[in-house]
Amino acid sequence: MLAGGLIGICALLVGIGSLICFIIVLIKLFQNEGALKGILGIICGLYTFIWGWMNANRYGIRNIMMIWTLLLIIQLVFNFAFGISMIPGYPPRPTVVTP
Repeated sequence: MLAGGLIGICALLVGIGSLICFIIVLIKLFQNEGALKGILGIICGLYTFIWGWMNANRYGIRNIMMIWTLLLIIQLVFNFAFGISMIPGYPPRPTVVTP
């Protein structure tokens, strides 16, 4: 089972959704700005995110950017609120010491 149970599954789904939004915006970046800026977008996801918001109306990706932003906020909340419980093996189980 995934670490964190149901919260871990929700975090996984949010992460996959965020990745899909990133890929959609990255495709738009490649199509409109060329290979050099597209490669920069692969290396630096923050550039892709900022470029997407700057050009959201121009390329019709406003809804994708709103969804991506919402998913990032949800992901941050999951990481801060439940992050420690998603680490496999944490909290450590007490070891039984027999004399």
